[in-house]
Amino acid sequence: MALEQTSTNPVTIYLTRHGETTANAMRLMQGWSDFPLTNQGVEGTKQLGRGLSGISFSAAWAGMLTRQWRTCRNALDYSDNAEIQVGIDPDLREANFGSYEGFPSADLMQAIFGPRGYARLAEARAELGWDAAAQLQDRIAQLDQENRLDTNLDPADRAETSDQVAQRMAAALTRIGREREQAGGGNVLVVSSGSSIEIFLTAIKNDGKPFPPFLNNSVTRLVYQHGEFTIDGEIASTKYFERGQN
Repeated sequence: MALEQTSTNPVTIYLTRHGETTANAMRLMQGWSDFPLTNQGVEGTKQLGRGLSGISFSAAWAGMLTRQWRTCRNALDYSDNAEIQVGIDPDLREANFGSYEGFPSADLMQAIFGPRGYARLAEARAELGWDAAAQLQDRIAQLDQENRLDTNLDPADRAETSDQVAQRMAAALTRIGREREQAGGGNVLVVSSGSSIEIFLTAIKNDGKPFPPFLNNSVTRLVYQHGEFTIDGEIASTKYFERGQN
């Protein structure tokens, strides 16, 4: 029997960031590039699954990137939900960083912020404010449209704006929520990526309160009902990951 249940309507979405990848370990911008989970990252997704044990999922979805699908599959397999298939929705993928795919995070921070010496987004949050992820994505998009790296990318393949990311994430999650609502509700595991999740939540939260860091395997619960999303509990919670420790 599930420890956490929803009523037959609405739908509870467990919106999850993927496990640690090689790009995370090397502090590279990964975006749409398909970096795999590290060995430690694989074990972390299993730990997440153990922490989700007792929750019965009615459906599961992931983006098209290997790190997203593998995180979702392992989380299901290790939470006694192995019978659930993982649907793939490309709109759940990470934000596109265009010419900055695979670029060292510290070098990107230097390009955006100059001599202030930020190495990661977390260090720039105080300057950018509560919507830091959206602002950073728009700055990347601007730099890429200006072709600061002198690449041969077609304009359509360059970095997305935050609005583009938020709109496709909202479209994907709405499709998922509506489908499950029509099927009678329940819990849905959805695995995406840090920037995409935070940019989407920025669009629906819009209250000016700062976000916590979106660590690997962190989970934000959303309630979907009649076309609307409500954040349920802690944003970017690591409680399920921590619960799964041996």
